[in-house]
Amino acid sequence: MRWIGVIAAVVLWGCAESPLEELPMPEERTVRIASDLLGGTEGEPGKEYTFTAVAPSRPAWFRLEWDFGDGSPRQVLIGTLQVRHQFVEAGTYTVVARLLDQATGALWALGTVVVNIRPTPPPPPMVTLPAGRFLMGSTRDIAEQPVHEVELTHAFLVLQTEVTQELWTAVMGYNPSWFRGAQLPVENITWWEAVEFCNRLSLRHGLQPCYTRRGDTVFWDHTANGYRLPTEAEWEYACRAGTVTDTYAGDLRQPWGACEEEEPELERIAWYCRNSDDRTHPVGQKQPNRAGLFDMLGNVAEWVWDWFDPQAYQRHEPKDPSGPLSGVRRVVRGGAWSMGSSALRSAARLSASPWHHSPAVGFRIVRTP
Repeated sequence: MRWIGVIAAVVLWGCAESPLEELPMPEERTVRIASDLLGGTEGEPGKEYTFTAVAPSRPAWFRLEWDFGDGSPRQVLIGTLQVRHQFVEAGTYTVVARLLDQATGALWALGTVVVNIRPTPPPPPMVTLPAGRFLMGSTRDIAEQPVHEVELTHAFLVLQTEVTQELWTAVMGYNPSWFRGAQLPVENITWWEAVEFCNRLSLRHGLQPCYTRRGDTVFWDHTANGYRLPTEAEWEYACRAGTVTDTYAGDLRQPWGACEEEEPELERIAWYCRNSDDRTHPVGQKQPNRAGLFDMLGNVAEWVWDWFDPQAYQRHEPKDPSGPLSGVRRVVRGGAWSMGSSALRSAARLSASPWHHSPAVGFRIVRTP
Protein backbone atom coordinates (compact mmCIF):
# COMPACT_ATOMS: atom_id res chain seq x y z
CA MET A 1 0.00 0.00 0.00
CA ARG A 2 1.23 3.48 -0.86
CA TRP A 3 1.11 6.03 1.95
CA ILE A 4 2.56 8.85 -0.09
CA GLY A 5 -0.53 10.92 -0.71
CA VAL A 6 -1.91 10.35 2.77
CA ILE A 7 1.24 11.31 4.61
CA ALA A 8 2.11 14.24 2.36
CA ALA A 9 -1.33 15.69 2.95
CA VAL A 10 -1.45 15.07 6.67
CA VAL A 11 1.95 16.68 7.27
CA LEU A 12 0.29 20.06 6.77
CA TRP A 13 -2.40 19.57 9.36
CA GLY A 14 -2.63 18.50 12.98
CA CYS A 15 -5.16 17.21 15.43
CA ALA A 16 -5.94 18.52 18.89
CA GLU A 17 -4.83 16.74 22.01
CA SER A 18 -7.04 16.46 25.10
CA PRO A 19 -4.89 15.67 28.14
CA LEU A 20 -6.66 14.20 31.14
CA GLU A 21 -7.18 16.72 33.91
CA GLU A 22 -8.11 16.46 37.58
CA LEU A 23 -11.29 18.25 38.58
CA PRO A 24 -10.08 21.70 39.70
CA MET A 25 -10.09 22.67 43.37
CA PRO A 26 -9.93 26.20 44.80
CA GLU A 27 -6.34 27.38 45.11
CA GLU A 28 -6.56 27.58 48.90
CA ARG A 29 -7.59 23.91 48.92
CA THR A 30 -4.84 22.67 46.60
CA VAL A 31 -1.80 20.80 47.87
CA ARG A 32 1.45 21.28 45.97
CA ILE A 33 3.66 18.20 46.13
CA ALA A 34 7.37 19.00 46.34
CA SER A 35 10.06 16.33 46.17
CA ASP A 36 13.74 15.69 45.59
CA LEU A 37 13.00 13.95 42.28
CA LEU A 38 14.83 15.50 39.34
CA GLY A 39 12.70 18.43 38.24
CA GLY A 40 10.07 17.19 40.65
CA THR A 41 9.07 14.35 38.30
CA GLU A 42 12.04 12.18 37.23
CA GLY A 43 13.41 9.35 39.37
CA GLU A 44 14.87 5.86 39.32
CA PRO A 45 13.55 2.58 40.70
CA GLY A 46 15.09 1.43 43.97
CA LYS A 47 15.93 4.94 45.22
CA GLU A 48 14.15 6.56 48.15
CA TYR A 49 12.70 10.03 47.62
CA THR A 50 11.25 12.63 49.98
CA PHE A 51 7.81 14.09 49.27
CA THR A 52 6.45 17.18 51.02
CA ALA A 53 2.88 18.46 50.93
CA VAL A 54 2.79 22.25 50.67
CA ALA A 55 -0.65 23.69 51.45
CA PRO A 56 -1.69 27.37 51.76
CA SER A 57 -3.69 26.46 54.86
CA ARG A 58 -4.46 23.43 56.98
CA PRO A 59 -6.62 22.47 59.97
CA ALA A 60 -5.14 22.77 63.45
CA TRP A 61 -5.38 19.00 63.76
CA PHE A 62 -4.86 17.19 60.48
CA ARG A 63 -3.82 13.98 58.87
CA LEU A 64 -2.22 13.43 55.48
CA GLU A 65 -2.92 10.41 53.32
CA TRP A 66 -0.34 9.56 50.65
CA ASP A 67 -1.11 7.25 47.73
CA PHE A 68 1.86 6.61 45.43
CA GLY A 69 -0.06 4.76 42.74
CA ASP A 70 2.33 1.81 42.68
CA GLY A 71 0.23 -0.69 44.63
CA SER A 72 2.00 0.00 47.93
CA PRO A 73 -0.15 0.55 51.05
CA ARG A 74 -1.48 4.06 51.54
CA GLN A 75 0.59 5.97 54.09
CA VAL A 76 -1.35 7.92 56.72
CA LEU A 77 0.51 10.55 58.74
CA ILE A 78 -0.86 12.68 61.55
CA GLY A 79 0.58 16.14 62.13
CA THR A 80 3.40 15.90 59.57
CA LEU A 81 3.60 16.93 55.90
CA GLN A 82 6.64 14.91 54.80
CA VAL A 83 7.08 11.31 53.81
CA ARG A 84 9.74 9.13 52.17
CA HIS A 85 8.97 6.54 49.52
CA GLN A 86 10.78 4.11 47.25
CA PHE A 87 9.36 2.99 43.91
CA VAL A 88 10.43 -0.59 43.30
CA GLU A 89 9.60 -0.88 39.61
CA ALA A 90 9.89 1.39 36.59
CA GLY A 91 6.67 3.10 35.60
CA THR A 92 4.65 6.28 35.47
CA TYR A 93 2.82 6.88 38.73
CA THR A 94 0.29 9.42 39.96
CA VAL A 95 1.14 10.50 43.51
CA VAL A 96 -1.88 11.77 45.45
CA ALA A 97 -1.77 13.72 48.73
CA ARG A 98 -5.05 14.15 50.64
CA LEU A 99 -5.08 16.61 53.53
CA LEU A 100 -7.94 15.87 55.93
CA ASP A 101 -9.36 17.50 59.04
CA GLN A 102 -8.58 14.91 61.70
CA ALA A 103 -11.44 16.10 63.89
CA THR A 104 -14.16 15.68 61.26
CA GLY A 105 -12.56 13.43 58.65
CA ALA A 106 -13.50 15.95 55.95
CA LEU A 107 -11.22 16.46 52.94
CA TRP A 108 -9.45 19.81 53.37
CA ALA A 109 -7.16 19.89 50.34
CA LEU A 110 -5.94 17.63 47.55
CA GLY A 111 -2.83 17.49 45.36
CA THR A 112 -1.49 15.22 42.62
CA VAL A 113 1.72 14.91 40.64
CA VAL A 114 2.71 12.43 37.92
CA VAL A 115 6.20 11.00 38.36
CA ASN A 116 8.32 9.15 35.81
CA ILE A 117 10.36 6.36 37.42
CA ARG A 118 12.79 4.47 35.21
CA PRO A 119 16.55 3.83 34.77
CA THR A 120 18.53 6.68 33.22
CA PRO A 121 19.74 5.88 29.68
CA PRO A 122 23.38 6.58 28.78
CA PRO A 123 24.18 9.80 26.90
CA PRO A 124 23.38 9.32 23.19
CA PRO A 125 26.18 9.60 20.58
CA MET A 126 26.50 13.18 19.36
CA VAL A 127 28.70 15.02 16.88
CA THR A 128 30.15 18.45 17.66
CA LEU A 129 29.73 20.99 14.87
CA PRO A 130 31.85 24.15 14.99
CA ALA A 131 30.53 27.66 14.67
CA GLY A 132 30.53 28.84 11.08
CA ARG A 133 28.85 30.48 8.10
CA PHE A 134 26.88 28.87 5.29
CA LEU A 135 24.47 29.68 2.48
CA MET A 136 20.92 28.83 3.56
CA GLY A 137 18.00 28.28 1.21
CA SER A 138 17.72 27.61 -2.51
CA THR A 139 16.09 28.92 -5.66
CA ARG A 140 13.95 25.79 -6.04
CA ASP A 141 10.95 27.11 -4.10
CA ILE A 142 9.73 30.57 -3.13
CA ALA A 143 9.64 29.61 0.57
CA GLU A 144 13.36 28.79 0.33
CA GLN A 145 14.30 32.21 -1.04
CA PRO A 146 16.37 34.23 -0.97
CA VAL A 147 19.54 32.24 -0.64
CA HIS A 148 21.32 34.10 2.14
CA GLU A 149 24.38 33.79 4.35
CA VAL A 150 23.78 32.75 7.94
CA GLU A 151 26.34 32.74 10.72
CA LEU A 152 26.04 30.38 13.67
CA THR A 153 28.14 31.91 16.40
CA HIS A 154 28.28 28.87 18.68
CA ALA A 155 29.45 25.29 18.40
CA PHE A 156 26.72 22.76 19.12
CA LEU A 157 26.26 19.01 19.43
CA VAL A 158 23.93 17.06 17.13
CA LEU A 159 22.58 13.55 17.69
CA GLN A 160 24.18 11.25 15.11
CA THR A 161 20.84 9.67 14.25
CA GLU A 162 17.19 10.42 14.62
CA VAL A 163 15.87 9.68 18.12
CA THR A 164 15.23 5.94 18.25
CA GLN A 165 12.29 4.15 19.79
CA GLU A 166 14.70 2.58 22.28
CA LEU A 167 15.86 5.97 23.56
CA TRP A 168 12.37 7.48 23.51
CA THR A 169 10.88 4.59 25.50
CA ALA A 170 13.74 4.64 28.01
CA VAL A 171 12.95 8.28 28.77
CA MET A 172 9.18 8.53 28.29
CA GLY A 173 8.01 5.04 29.21
CA TYR A 174 5.76 4.50 26.19
CA ASN A 175 6.14 4.02 22.45
CA PRO A 176 3.68 5.85 20.17
CA SER A 177 5.28 4.68 16.92
CA TRP A 178 3.30 3.14 14.07
CA PHE A 179 6.23 0.99 12.97
CA ARG A 180 7.86 -0.88 15.85
CA GLY A 181 11.53 -1.66 16.45
CA ALA A 182 14.11 -0.53 19.01
CA GLN A 183 16.44 0.98 16.40
CA LEU A 184 13.72 2.44 14.22
CA PRO A 185 13.23 6.19 14.57
CA VAL A 186 10.44 7.17 16.93
CA GLU A 187 7.52 8.72 15.04
CA ASN A 188 3.88 9.56 15.49
CA ILE A 189 4.84 12.19 18.09
CA THR A 190 3.78 15.82 18.33
CA TRP A 191 6.11 18.80 18.54
CA TRP A 192 4.98 19.20 22.16
CA GLU A 193 6.03 15.64 22.98
CA ALA A 194 9.44 16.21 21.38
CA VAL A 195 9.96 19.28 23.58
CA GLU A 196 8.92 17.32 26.68
CA PHE A 197 11.36 14.55 25.78
CA CYS A 198 14.19 17.09 25.52
CA ASN A 199 13.50 18.41 29.02
CA ARG A 200 13.17 14.95 30.57
CA LEU A 201 16.43 13.70 29.04
CA SER A 202 18.18 16.89 30.16
CA LEU A 203 17.11 16.31 33.76
CA ARG A 204 18.24 12.69 33.59
CA HIS A 205 21.73 13.73 32.49
CA GLY A 206 22.16 16.57 34.97
CA LEU A 207 21.71 19.30 32.35
CA GLN A 208 19.62 22.45 32.58
CA PRO A 209 16.34 22.03 30.68
CA CYS A 210 15.91 24.48 27.82
CA TYR A 211 12.13 24.77 27.76
CA THR A 212 9.41 26.14 30.01
CA ARG A 213 5.80 25.68 29.02
CA ARG A 214 2.99 28.02 30.04
CA GLY A 215 -0.28 26.96 28.47
CA ASP A 216 0.21 26.81 24.71
CA THR A 217 3.45 28.82 24.80
CA VAL A 218 6.96 27.39 25.12
CA PHE A 219 9.83 29.61 26.22
CA TRP A 220 13.41 28.67 25.28
CA ASP A 221 16.19 29.59 27.70
CA HIS A 222 19.11 30.19 25.35
CA THR A 223 21.59 29.99 28.25
CA ALA A 224 20.60 26.42 29.16
CA ASN A 225 22.89 23.52 28.23
CA GLY A 226 20.20 20.84 27.96
CA TYR A 227 18.87 18.94 24.97
CA ARG A 228 16.60 20.78 22.57
CA LEU A 229 15.29 20.85 19.02
CA PRO A 230 17.61 22.45 16.46
CA THR A 231 16.66 25.75 14.94
CA GLU A 232 15.90 25.56 11.24
CA ALA A 233 19.24 27.21 10.51
CA GLU A 234 21.13 24.76 12.73
CA TRP A 235 19.35 21.86 11.05
CA GLU A 236 20.26 22.97 7.52
CA TYR A 237 23.84 23.75 8.58
CA ALA A 238 24.14 20.23 10.03
CA CYS A 239 22.49 18.63 6.99
CA ARG A 240 24.61 20.42 4.41
CA ALA A 241 27.87 19.82 6.29
CA GLY A 242 29.66 22.20 3.94
CA THR A 243 27.83 21.26 0.73
CA VAL A 244 25.81 23.59 -1.51
CA THR A 245 24.06 20.97 -3.68
CA ASP A 246 20.46 19.68 -3.54
CA THR A 247 21.53 16.93 -1.14
CA TYR A 248 24.73 16.35 0.78
CA ALA A 249 25.52 13.61 -1.78
CA GLY A 250 25.09 15.87 -4.81
CA ASP A 251 22.44 17.41 -7.06
CA LEU A 252 19.28 15.53 -7.97
CA ARG A 253 18.40 14.53 -11.53
CA GLN A 254 14.76 15.48 -10.90
CA PRO A 255 14.57 17.87 -7.92
CA TRP A 256 10.79 17.95 -8.32
CA GLY A 257 10.54 14.22 -8.90
CA ALA A 258 8.07 11.81 -7.36
CA CYS A 259 8.64 8.14 -6.56
CA GLU A 260 9.04 6.88 -10.11
CA GLU A 261 12.28 8.71 -10.93
CA GLU A 262 15.52 6.98 -10.03
CA GLU A 263 17.84 9.16 -7.96
CA PRO A 264 21.23 7.50 -7.45
CA GLU A 265 22.38 10.21 -5.03
CA LEU A 266 19.38 9.66 -2.78
CA GLU A 267 19.65 5.87 -2.92
CA ARG A 268 22.99 6.03 -1.12
CA ILE A 269 21.95 8.33 1.71
CA ALA A 270 18.19 8.20 2.26
CA TRP A 271 15.09 6.09 2.70
CA TYR A 272 12.38 7.66 0.56
CA CYS A 273 9.29 6.55 -1.35
CA ARG A 274 11.24 4.74 -4.09
CA ASN A 275 13.26 2.45 -1.82
CA SER A 276 11.58 2.43 1.61
CA ASP A 277 9.02 -0.33 0.99
CA ASP A 278 6.48 2.00 2.62
CA ARG A 279 8.01 2.01 6.10
CA THR A 280 10.78 3.37 8.30
CA HIS A 281 14.12 1.60 8.63
CA PRO A 282 16.70 1.22 11.42
CA VAL A 283 18.73 4.39 11.83
CA GLY A 284 22.28 4.61 10.54
CA GLN A 285 22.03 2.16 7.63
CA LYS A 286 22.62 4.67 4.84
CA GLN A 287 25.78 6.68 4.22
CA PRO A 288 26.27 9.64 6.58
CA ASN A 289 27.05 13.18 5.51
CA ARG A 290 30.50 14.74 5.87
CA ALA A 291 29.80 15.53 9.54
CA GLY A 292 29.03 11.90 10.31
CA LEU A 293 25.28 12.44 10.68
CA PHE A 294 22.90 9.73 9.44
CA ASP A 295 19.44 10.03 7.89
CA MET A 296 19.40 13.82 7.74
CA LEU A 297 17.30 13.25 4.62
CA GLY A 298 14.59 10.62 4.54
CA ASN A 299 13.49 7.90 6.96
CA VAL A 300 11.40 10.33 9.05
CA ALA A 301 11.03 14.06 8.64
CA GLU A 302 12.24 16.01 11.67
CA TRP A 303 10.63 18.62 13.91
CA VAL A 304 12.69 21.77 14.48
CA TRP A 305 12.17 24.75 16.78
CA ASP A 306 11.04 27.47 14.36
CA TRP A 307 7.53 28.58 13.57
CA PHE A 308 6.92 28.32 9.82
CA ASP A 309 6.63 31.46 7.71
CA PRO A 310 7.01 31.18 3.90
CA GLN A 311 8.63 34.63 3.92
CA ALA A 312 10.88 34.01 6.93
CA TYR A 313 14.10 34.18 4.92
CA GLN A 314 13.34 37.71 3.83
CA ARG A 315 13.50 38.74 7.49
CA HIS A 316 16.16 36.37 8.80
CA GLU A 317 18.68 37.70 11.26
CA PRO A 318 22.16 37.16 9.80
CA LYS A 319 23.38 35.58 13.05
CA ASP A 320 21.74 32.68 14.88
CA PRO A 321 18.22 33.07 13.44
CA SER A 322 15.48 31.19 15.30
CA GLY A 323 12.42 32.04 13.23
CA PRO A 324 9.26 34.05 13.89
CA LEU A 325 8.05 34.71 17.44
CA SER A 326 4.68 33.11 16.78
CA GLY A 327 2.78 31.15 14.18
CA VAL A 328 0.37 28.32 13.46
CA ARG A 329 2.70 25.58 12.17
CA ARG A 330 6.20 24.48 13.14
CA VAL A 331 8.88 23.70 10.57
CA VAL A 332 9.52 20.07 9.61
CA ARG A 333 12.74 19.22 7.75
CA GLY A 334 14.41 16.41 5.83
CA GLY A 335 11.55 14.60 4.15
CA ALA A 336 10.46 11.06 4.94
CA TRP A 337 10.18 7.46 3.78
CA SER A 338 6.83 8.29 2.17
CA MET A 339 7.98 11.29 0.13
CA GLY A 340 9.58 12.00 -3.23
CA SER A 341 12.83 13.77 -4.02
CA SER A 342 11.33 17.27 -3.89
CA ALA A 343 11.00 16.94 -0.10
CA LEU A 344 14.41 15.33 0.32
CA ARG A 345 16.58 18.32 -0.44
CA SER A 346 18.77 20.01 2.15
CA ALA A 347 16.82 23.26 1.70
CA ALA A 348 13.28 21.81 1.46
CA ARG A 349 10.83 23.20 4.02
CA LEU A 350 7.70 21.45 5.25
CA SER A 351 5.47 22.44 8.15
CA ALA A 352 2.83 21.03 10.47
CA SER A 353 0.71 22.01 13.44
CA PRO A 354 2.64 21.36 16.66
CA TRP A 355 -0.24 19.04 17.63
CA HIS A 356 0.25 16.97 14.48
CA HIS A 357 1.54 13.41 14.64
CA SER A 358 2.08 10.87 11.87
CA PRO A 359 4.25 7.86 10.99
CA ALA A 360 6.35 10.16 8.80
CA VAL A 361 7.52 12.65 11.45
CA GLY A 362 10.13 12.21 14.18
CA PHE A 363 12.99 14.37 15.41
CA ARG A 364 16.66 14.75 16.28
CA ILE A 365 18.12 16.56 19.28
CA VAL A 366 20.95 19.02 19.70
CA ARG A 367 22.47 20.90 22.61
CA THR A 368 24.78 23.83 23.21
CA PRO A 369 27.67 22.81 25.51
